[in-house]
Amino acid sequence: MNQTTGTTFSLYVYPDLVYSPGYVEAANAPLGANSEWRWTYAGLTGAPLTTVWAAQNNVDFTVTPVGVYAVTVEERNTLIGCAGGVITQNINVVAAPTGGFTTADATAYCGNQAAQAINIRFIENVPNALTAYGFAVSELVEEIDGSDAWIATVSTNNTFVDFQLTAKAKSGTPGVTLATPNLDYDFNSSALAVSNNNRTRYTYTLLEASDAGTGIDGIISAISQKSGYTDGLVTYAFTDDAVVFIVNPAPVTGPIYHIANDYSY
Repeated sequence: MNQTTGTTFSLYVYPDLVYSPGYVEAANAPLGANSEWRWTYAGLTGAPLTTVWAAQNNVDFTVTPVGVYAVTVEERNTLIGCAGGVITQNINVVAAPTGGFTTADATAYCGNQAAQAINIRFIENVPNALTAYGFAVSELVEEIDGSDAWIATVSTNNTFVDFQLTAKAKSGTPGVTLATPNLDYDFNSSALAVSNNNRTRYTYTLLEASDAGTGIDGIISAISQKSGYTDGLVTYAFTDDAVVFIVNPAPVTGPIYHIANDYSY
């Protein structure tokens, strides 16, 4: 089991139906009046406390530092004083995901250019099969003057790239390369064209997935989304959230000025 550090989570163990007849998973009830469980763990902070018998078939963890932890549980019945076998669940608590553009800005292109290759790299130490990210990339095209001041907006596209939470970028997605702990996504900009003979700026910005909802801004991975099941969705800031390309019209060389031959004629 993988979990993002800093998030809370719970583990539940299925009770023995002989001593908890009629148990319903969705309600986690009823539990037998004489049933108890003992959770054992180290390095995490949870309730019930480690090694304490309690009439609770779940444990809630609230402090989750990065690391690998073994959590065990066993059930007993106080009516008969008999304990069952020990069940173990390994927990891999991983650092929060990071990610951003690795492509450098390029602002000195002369004239129209072909589409440019852009790379985004996400880092999260989980198996390739579990690595997936929801995010979007917007494209803003603007005309600017010689001092980079805005003249006009040519176009805006907030979903130039859009991997929704229900269709994340992952293994098998075109443009994705996986090598734990990295996921690289490569795509192309638009063809870079000079607009109206003005310097033209193309800005690509990393955003949250378009279906993430209001108030959400940042990286959402499959593991971090799952880790927020209890407390709600948590996002993590992009390390480099924009790439800028500027195409510049070639200067027009003017005539040579000189003092006319007939100046003093």
